[in-house]
Amino acid sequence: MIVAKRRPLWTMLFAIALLGNSRIALPQEVNEYVESKPEKTEVLLVGTKHSPPFAIKNPDGAWTGISIELWDHLAGELDLDFEYQEATLPDLLAGLEQGSLDAAVAAISVTSERHERIDFCHPHFSTGLGIAVSNRERVTSWSLLTRVVSNRLLKIIMAMVLIVAVCGFFFWVFERNVNTSLFGGKRRQGLGMGIWWSTILLLGHKGVIPVSTLGRFLAMLAMFASLIVVSILTGVITSVLTVGQLDTGIKRSTDLYNVRVATVADSTSADYLRQRRIFFRGYASPVDAIDAVDAGSADAVVYDAALLKYLASDEYANRIDVLPVIFNVQEYAIALPQDSSLRKRLNEELLRFRESDSWDALVYHYLGE
Repeated sequence: MIVAKRRPLWTMLFAIALLGNSRIALPQEVNEYVESKPEKTEVLLVGTKHSPPFAIKNPDGAWTGISIELWDHLAGELDLDFEYQEATLPDLLAGLEQGSLDAAVAAISVTSERHERIDFCHPHFSTGLGIAVSNRERVTSWSLLTRVVSNRLLKIIMAMVLIVAVCGFFFWVFERNVNTSLFGGKRRQGLGMGIWWSTILLLGHKGVIPVSTLGRFLAMLAMFASLIVVSILTGVITSVLTVGQLDTGIKRSTDLYNVRVATVADSTSADYLRQRRIFFRGYASPVDAIDAVDAGSADAVVYDAALLKYLASDEYANRIDVLPVIFNVQEYAIALPQDSSLRKRLNEELLRFRESDSWDALVYHYLGE
């Protein structure tokens, strides 16, 4: 009876020991499983927008361009996983400010107003605003005549008339006493003959033979002067005819007050025009703005000079010209949220890449410069 009473106690102790061992072993197995499980890699969300030649969306949805290939290189060197998300410029800036985007790459200008909201890497491209105009049907007979008969040409003609009159008078003075057959008559006839001599000498005719020493010296000077004046006159007319296709009345940014201007709404170029009170019509994209000029509903597009040159040589070849004017210099950079942990690492790799020949080859591939 005594043994029968002790058996349940030993049985309970043995069961408790087994249960305790099982409870200890279970967490160990779970911990080993958790430790062996690989950590999940973070995928960065990078915003961009179609802005050739810095960000170009191909028909298959893939992205290329100067800024895109720069980011691809930096991400590869820093072992960053990412994916692109297309958005408008205001949405890109808002996404960075709100933290829904980890970076933004495109033709994004660094401005003081944007620096208050977001951060930027070191600038990777310096550019400025340019002006694009249409080259279609701009030359008519009247417009060509008005270009040729310019103030500069009129001044040259007046100078020629003055030279002819002065030389003609001195021919009469020097020749009237020694060349009476031509200059010995009435004063009006003598002066007329002197002006005639002066005119044909100025036009390059060498058949005039003065009799007096001073007359011959004057004839020699007149022949040299004729070479200079005719060369200048020819150069002026040639230059007017050569640049006639680019002469739209716009030579500098101040000329934009007198023409119909198109640009991209909510862009740096729009801010520039607004600050200078230049009236403009805003469009959704650079292509839309250039289409307006191409169709004749606008006279000039003001936007990033590099982008305008790229489009003028590609999609609008022989239809749009970019004037040799650059103003409001600006810089493009990778945009980041404020206090981003990526900024230092991106800057270090960016500086190394900018110093390499690969960067020069990349820019030359898209811009030829």
